[in-house]
Amino acid sequence: MWALLPLKDFVQAKQRLSGSLTVSERRGLFHAMVEDVLTVMAAYPGFERVVLVSDDPAAQLLAEHYGVDCWSERSFAVQGLNAVVTAAVAKIHSLTTPAPTAVMVVHGDLPLLSASELDIVIKQHSELLGATQTGLSIVTDRHQRGSNILVCDPAQPLQLAYGQDSCAQHLAEARRIGIPAQVLHLPNIAEDIDTRADLLRLLALPEAPMVANTPETPVLAAKTLTFLREAGIAQRLITMRSEANAEALRVHAESAVAEWNTL
Repeated sequence: MWALLPLKDFVQAKQRLSGSLTVSERRGLFHAMVEDVLTVMAAYPGFERVVLVSDDPAAQLLAEHYGVDCWSERSFAVQGLNAVVTAAVAKIHSLTTPAPTAVMVVHGDLPLLSASELDIVIKQHSELLGATQTGLSIVTDRHQRGSNILVCDPAQPLQLAYGQDSCAQHLAEARRIGIPAQVLHLPNIAEDIDTRADLLRLLALPEAPMVANTPETPVLAAKTLTFLREAGIAQRLITMRSEANAEALRVHAESAVAEWNTL
C-alpha cells in the first residue's frame, strides 16, 4: 500500500486558529504536527512508499529528513485539495505494475496518529475488500463528519469531496460508483487539530515521558506538544480558557441574582 500526505502551504495552514495563534505560531504548529505524522508513517512497515505532495520548501526538507518522496503540487497543474489528491492517486496508479489495490490518504493535522491504529485501518480495509478487491474506507473525525484518512482503490477514481461533511459525501460517491464502503471510528485518528478546542483537548492528555520517544516507540504528538509548551502557546490557551470560564460563572451568577430579585 502507498501512502499519500497532501500538505498545504505551511504559512497558510490552520486558518481557523487565526483568532488564537499568530501566523508564525500556526506555521510552527503545522510543521510540528506534520513531523509527528511522518515519524509514524516513515517507520510504518505496511507502507510500500510514502509520498508528500506540496510546493512548500519545508515539505521537501521534511521528505529528505524522513526518507520519503515529495511531489510538487504544481506538477499536476490543478488547484484545490480534491483535484491534487485525485491527480496524485492517478499518478500512483500509472507508476506501478501491477498497480496497488489501495492508497491511503492521510492528513498532516493528525499528531496522535499511531502505528497500532494504522494496523486496524489496514486490517479492516482488507476485510472490506473481500472478493471484489475494491472498496473505500473512511476514518472519520470525532464529530463523525470529516475524512481524516481515506483508503481508496486507485483503479476506481472517486469524485473527492474534502471539506464540510466530506464523510457523508464520500460514502455517497462510493454508492454512486458501486463499490463497498465503510466508516471507521478510531480515537487517535479522530483527533485532528483545527480549532482552539481541539488544541485544548490535546493539551489535556496525560504527559508522556519524553525519554521513550524513539522511531520504534514514538511518543504520540511529541513534536506538537513540545512546540506548544516551549512556544508558550499551551499556557496561554489554558489561561484564556480559565478566564473565559470565570467570566461565564460571573455572568451566570449575576443572572441568577437578577432572577431571584424578581421573585
